[in-house]
Amino acid sequence: MARPKIAVFSGPTSTIANSPTLVTSNKGRLKEERTLPGRFDHLVAQSLYEPVTVRIKKFSAHPMEEDAKDVYWDDGQEYYEVELHPEDGPFLLPYMARRKDGSGRGVPFEAGDMTDPAIQYGKRQSFYPDASRVFADIDRTIAGRDEHGEGNLLDRKAEFEFIRALPPAGYTGLGEKAGEDYFPYQPFPISRRPRYSDLARVTNTVQRTLAQGDFAGAIWLEGSPTVEETTYWLSLLIDTQLPLTACASQRTHGQLANDGDRNIVDAVELILSGQANGLGAVGVQDERVYAAREFKKADDRPGNYKATGGHGGILGTVGPPVTIWYRPNYKHTATSDVNLTRLPADVMFIDTIGDSSPVGVRVKDSGGGLLPSAIPRVNIVKHASYMGEDDSLNPDQEVDILARIAKALADQRNPDENSPKLHGLVLEGTSPYGLGSTSQMAALAIAVYSGLPVVRVGRSDPGGRVPGFMHDLSIAGSNLDANKARLLLMASMLKLGRFPKAKDPRNPTSNEKEALVAKIAEFQEIFESH
Repeated sequence: MARPKIAVFSGPTSTIANSPTLVTSNKGRLKEERTLPGRFDHLVAQSLYEPVTVRIKKFSAHPMEEDAKDVYWDDGQEYYEVELHPEDGPFLLPYMARRKDGSGRGVPFEAGDMTDPAIQYGKRQSFYPDASRVFADIDRTIAGRDEHGEGNLLDRKAEFEFIRALPPAGYTGLGEKAGEDYFPYQPFPISRRPRYSDLARVTNTVQRTLAQGDFAGAIWLEGSPTVEETTYWLSLLIDTQLPLTACASQRTHGQLANDGDRNIVDAVELILSGQANGLGAVGVQDERVYAAREFKKADDRPGNYKATGGHGGILGTVGPPVTIWYRPNYKHTATSDVNLTRLPADVMFIDTIGDSSPVGVRVKDSGGGLLPSAIPRVNIVKHASYMGEDDSLNPDQEVDILARIAKALADQRNPDENSPKLHGLVLEGTSPYGLGSTSQMAALAIAVYSGLPVVRVGRSDPGGRVPGFMHDLSIAGSNLDANKARLLLMASMLKLGRFPKAKDPRNPTSNEKEALVAKIAEFQEIFESH
């Protein structure tokens, strides 16, 4: 019987697809070189070069085997003899490799290589180019056995297709470049982060893969600080009925107490249980299932993801058995109003109030994929107490907001088709009202009358919704945090465009305000339901 197939996407800067530094073992070191401390030489999973026959000491697998030796069949030998083959998979063996340094034998690889600019930070990558090796180590029991003492936790459940969406490692020998083809975070001096345009690559890769119709679901792997954002974006943009899970890890693959391998196994269990259908995109961390909208990292330790918004967000537990306790009450994936299928090829909108015809921004390519140039530029403005120079209403004090407005207008005038035409702002203001200082609010009023949608949210992790009546020139961000509100605004602009401009943004007319408020209502409808 054919096993179900699951798509596994490699995302950026992902600890879950990273390993500790490969350090030369003592058996690979010369007598005069530093010896690694401790009673045992450390081992790394590696493949055999050729078949080898080994003798394994009996009763050495567990301290209590000797005590129960009367239940063991005895052939009269003190060992088991077995032939091992390269195709058996990786074995834990001493790491013998040494770094070339111009000398006859080279020098041992050390963890400090990755912090040494003199040797180009070691010129090695600790991340995996896709997740296939991680899955192989789990199946081989390099990462651990199941509760029944058996391996192949993944292979006996499903087949997997490994897809390099925004991978954390790249094949430099084939010309791949960091920051373009792959996105690592170590070594830190040469780390790279995805850009606005890479969201289009994520969207198109996931949508086209799942549209093939032969998958039971998908797993997205990404760095723990940012996986919450990609998960929500996928929940908004991907048109699918399939379960879409996201996993991260606080510790690298192969490190003591690594949590990532278990999260992967749990994500597979959730997908195959059938109970994740209809949940949209979810985070799977520490045996919990988080709704994409509320999924948030709180600290860098296993077990420290949480649900934001103050009103739920943990949908289920992985078990055993897998149990879904609650289902989202908002639109997502196949029901989302801003998923890729429902986005127009060209978003049409009125540029300036009173214009007789709309302008358009190209959103999709000829194949229906999202254009990188279409991704809206949305920035976050933060309010805190004691920030103002005085109690003035003068918007010119807010140089950052005014600079963003100027940049947006300059991009719109730029005839280059790759120049972004959609811009917006998110204000992380007071809780629960989402308000900034008087000068900030005055500057943001200029922004909205200059065509930039503005969303207001409470600070940090809001525990309730932002009331809309507090400021009728902006979008109330419900109980979203600033990062999630930013993503929803970006998705909304792909469908609705930008706000209509006043002829003089500092002195709008009542008719211009009426037109603006009508456009805000269209955005507000999306924010109320996603």
